[in-house]
Amino acid sequence: MLASAVTAKAQVVNDTVTLGAGYANQVWYSLANDEKGTQPRANWDLAFNLKDITSPVFVNTNFSHMGSLGVTLWNYPKDDTSAWSSIDTTGLSTWAPRHNSDTSWALGAMGNYIDPGNSNDVDWGVYDPTTHYITGDSLYIIKLGNGMYKKLWMKHLKSGTFTFTYANLDGSNEQTAAIKKSDYAGKNFVYYSIENDAVLNREPLAADWDLTFTQYVSFIPAGPGVVMPYTVTGVLQNRGVTVAEVGNLPNKTTYNNFNAHTYATAINTIGSDWKSNSGVVRDSLVYFVKAVDETIWKMIFTGFESGVSGLGKIIFSKEIMQSTSIRNAEGKATATVSVYPNPTAASQQTTIVYNFETANTNAKLAVYDMAGRIAYTTALDNHAGLHTVQLPSNTLQAGMYIINISTDNGNVQQRMIIK
Repeated sequence: MLASAVTAKAQVVNDTVTLGAGYANQVWYSLANDEKGTQPRANWDLAFNLKDITSPVFVNTNFSHMGSLGVTLWNYPKDDTSAWSSIDTTGLSTWAPRHNSDTSWALGAMGNYIDPGNSNDVDWGVYDPTTHYITGDSLYIIKLGNGMYKKLWMKHLKSGTFTFTYANLDGSNEQTAAIKKSDYAGKNFVYYSIENDAVLNREPLAADWDLTFTQYVSFIPAGPGVVMPYTVTGVLQNRGVTVAEVGNLPNKTTYNNFNAHTYATAINTIGSDWKSNSGVVRDSLVYFVKAVDETIWKMIFTGFESGVSGLGKIIFSKEIMQSTSIRNAEGKATATVSVYPNPTAASQQTTIVYNFETANTNAKLAVYDMAGRIAYTTALDNHAGLHTVQLPSNTLQAGMYIINISTDNGNVQQRMIIK
């Protein structure tokens, strides 16, 4: 629960995420509650998307220059699933590997190559809008991190259960696995290790984290219309988290105009370009992050220690810009606030709507200007339920203000503009 006092001048917190030597780990991070989980980066081969109707499958294609071979996936180009017993890998070196998207959790290596002419194609199979089943129509060759080659058939997704089969190329050691999506409710992905024939429950609940720190495959220009996959170390955002990147700032420490920018949904908006290829942190760069609970944070990366010669440390500061709700340990909002109209004219009244799930001993409204001075304050109805209060905005000068409601569990905020 975020229960620390939050004012127009919020506390700056410095933190470090450590990925380990060789960037061995993946770390999931909550801006409000710090690290929420850590797992070895290379302990999985397949990741099954649990959220999107197309149910893409990601592969751990982290073929790092750090020595981690990662996984390589090829679509079998010679036939459909009828060729399962007669796979021919002649010419494999000329086949184009399949890659996960680095901008969306909805486009895995099996899911990123949909036929645009078929509205029911999901790349690895075909969706039936009547039964809501996906039936696999493709075969794959997969090279594991240990160098072993397997053939892979995503057979179907029926009634919420993925079923897939893999075997050695000669057909020996055939294994069929089934993963029930409902066993991992609240997660973005469930993972599987082909090497160990095991399902892995690796990640925290989706509601519990905002960012994941890890190595992943990105794409860099390699000529006109050509990109090259390249392993980078960086930060990816959770689905539902949006980020505004602001550069070329003369003073990034004092810049707090989080509302003046467009927030992007691409999961690599932070990515890896907050540092140079040599690991030097870029100056004059700020990120504003709207977290899963809609709190807006300011992030500044301040240091980077390579995983080649060190422990893969990513150092940054974080500061709350705006929090519109307070959530308990279960993620349920205990207090929320909204303001309308917003922006408003100086001649208008502003209505503040707030809701308390439970009664508070004390509840107070304070309006701060951007210098942190109190411009208006009043006691609030502290009973549970939905309440409104009229703010005499015609007594405030034009400008930006922070509406702050203090409760027993912490503070909740909203920005207000008076024109």
